[in-house]
Amino acid sequence: MDSISNFFLFLISILDRYGAKEWSLHTVATTSAVIFLAIRTQIHKKYEIDWDSFIHSIISGFGSAICIYLNIFAAVPLTGYPEPQGSLQECLGPLTSLHRIIPAITQGYAVCDIINGFHLLSKGLGPEFVAHGVATFLVATVFNELHASHVLTPMLIMEGSTVPLGILRANFLTPTMQLISQGAFVLLFFICRLVIFPIMYFEALPLMRGNCFHSSLYYVCLLFGMFFNCLNVFWFVKMLRKIHRKMTGKEALSSVDRE
Repeated sequence: MDSISNFFLFLISILDRYGAKEWSLHTVATTSAVIFLAIRTQIHKKYEIDWDSFIHSIISGFGSAICIYLNIFAAVPLTGYPEPQGSLQECLGPLTSLHRIIPAITQGYAVCDIINGFHLLSKGLGPEFVAHGVATFLVATVFNELHASHVLTPMLIMEGSTVPLGILRANFLTPTMQLISQGAFVLLFFICRLVIFPIMYFEALPLMRGNCFHSSLYYVCLLFGMFFNCLNVFWFVKMLRKIHRKMTGKEALSSVDRE
């Protein structure tokens, strides 16, 4: 096994010392919701950073990236089977405790995502932000309840694109730093949501017809994948239009409005 995999497994073993393999996903989701709501209430916009979104995207996005790496490079040495075949055809369960708990953290955060969506809706923006929050909560809930949270984890790589989004309006960024943040957001959005997520999704979907999980999981995954793939394309088109307005001088380069 490579040294990077061993390092990630060492970090996860620290969680395991505190019982992460046995943590109730209901407790993880509830605790996460309370923590993210507290963050939103107490320090939500300090320095003009969306702290709840920013912190969640780091945990979920980077956590998912670690799990994807382990699926690729550590699954066969650990279990004898590649992923997602090991989980979806051999019913081996989560490769690590991190694979298991990430969706529960996202389920808890989704409460804030829904609140943020309604806040944006009240400011005249579209209902897609509310729909994103509701869909995230429902999908995470279903996968957790069907004991398939580890199947969802690689697809949460989408959250990685939200890391730069959370700091776009930070009041300590210089104009150059803000442009770099905008570029990083667009690039990460494309890589995470339009490249890696569809690969993870279409690789896993055909394997969900097996006997490892309830038969409804396949249809849930089918619907959620269609929704998020369409939503991601919709948002990316809006980004391209915004970039065009900036490049043609119709909008200020520093504008980070979400219209």
